[in-house]
Amino acid sequence: MTESLTVLIPAHNEADFIADAVRSAFDQTVAPRTVLVIADSCTDDTAAIAGRCGAEVLEVDRGSKAEVLNLALAEVTTEFVALLDGDGYFASERTLETCLERMNAKGYGGVCMSVTPHSVKGVFQRSRMIEWAAAHRMSRTVESWHGWVAVLSGCAGVYRTEAVRAVGGWSTDSLCEDVELALKMNRAGWKAGFVAGAYVCVRDPGSWSVYWAQSHRWAAGWAQALYKHRGLFLRSWGFARVFGAMLVDSALMAIGYLSLLYQLATRFTHFDAFRWMGVWFLMMVAVTFGTAALQIGIRRTLTCYPAYLAVGTMGTVLSLWVMFREWVLGRHLTSWTGRQGRQVVITRMSERRRLGLTLAGVGAGLVGTVSGSLLNRDSLVVTGTAASGSVLLAALLWHLVNRTQERA
Repeated sequence: MTESLTVLIPAHNEADFIADAVRSAFDQTVAPRTVLVIADSCTDDTAAIAGRCGAEVLEVDRGSKAEVLNLALAEVTTEFVALLDGDGYFASERTLETCLERMNAKGYGGVCMSVTPHSVKGVFQRSRMIEWAAAHRMSRTVESWHGWVAVLSGCAGVYRTEAVRAVGGWSTDSLCEDVELALKMNRAGWKAGFVAGAYVCVRDPGSWSVYWAQSHRWAAGWAQALYKHRGLFLRSWGFARVFGAMLVDSALMAIGYLSLLYQLATRFTHFDAFRWMGVWFLMMVAVTFGTAALQIGIRRTLTCYPAYLAVGTMGTVLSLWVMFREWVLGRHLTSWTGRQGRQVVITRMSERRRLGLTLAGVGAGLVGTVSGSLLNRDSLVVTGTAASGSVLLAALLWHLVNRTQERA
C-alpha cells in the first residue's frame, strides 16, 4: 500500500521515550513521508534525540498540545496525517497500514486504535490496563456499531488531512481536544471510526497524583463537551444512542455505589430495589472482567483486576463527583496539573446558581417535611427538616467564607 502520510509527534520533555516513538513511526510498512516532532517547551534533549533519529523537529514554547498540533497541521502537505504521543509507540509495523485500510474501506475521516500501557509495574498502571482493555473491547466497538465513535484518542490516531482542516483542527479551548475532534468530525459529516486490530503502547500514570490529574481532566472534559454539544441529542440519533447510554451508565453506576453503601449499613437484610442494584453492580464487574480478558487474556486480567477494583473504583467515584460539580454546581475545570507545571483552576459557582440550588434544596426538604406530616411518618419529617436546615446552613457558611475571602 502506498499512501501520502505525515506522522506528528507532540512531545514535552520526552527524552527517555522519543527515540522509540520516532523509530516506531519510521518502521511502519506504510512509510511516512515525514515524521515531525513538535518539541513544546522542552528543557531536556527531546529535540536533539528526535533529530538524530531522522525526524524533522519543530521547537515551540506554547504549553498546549492542541496549539502545537495546529501549528504542525499548517505544514502538512500529505493526504493523511497520523498522531502519536511522544511517550508512546506503535506496537506493530502494520499499525498504520491497518488503519489506512479500514479508513479507505469505510470512508472514515479519522480513526483511533486500541491502547495498552507499555509498562505495567504498579497498581495504577495495572488499573489503567483494565480500563483501556474494557473501553476498547466493549465501548469503542459498540460505538462503531452505532456509527458514532465518541473520542478519537489523543495518544494515537490517523486522519484525513482535509477532514481535520475542515473542522478547524484541534480545539484549543477544550480540556479533551480528542473528544472535541470526534464530535466536530461527526457533526461535519466525517465519520470517526475505531480499528480494534491496531495497537499503540503508551506511558500510564505511576502514582495517584498523576492518575487523578489525568482522570480529573478526562471527566471534566467529557462533561463540558457533552454540555457544549447537547443540542445533538435532538438532532442526531447516533449521538443520542452513544452518549445517552453513557449517561445512563453513569447514573446506574452512581446508584450501584449508593446501593452497596446501603447494603453495608443494613447488613443486606432488606430485599428491595437498592439490593437489586447491588446485584446489577456485581454483574457489571463480571462483564468488565470478561471484556478485559478477551482483550488482554485471562492471566493478565487476573493479575491486574484487583488493582482496578481498588484504584478504578475510587477513580470512578471521583469522576462522578466531577460530573456533578460541572453540571449541577456549575464549577468548571479550566486548567489542570500536568508535567508542564500548570496549576489546577476551577471556576467559582455563580451567585445565581447558588441561590437556585439553595431554593431547590430547601424546597425538597419542605416537601419531605409536609409529606411526613400528612402520612404520619416521623422519620420523613425529621429527614425533610434536617435536609432543609443543612442546605440553609451550607448556604450561610458559603456566604460567610466568600465575604471573608473578599475582605482579605
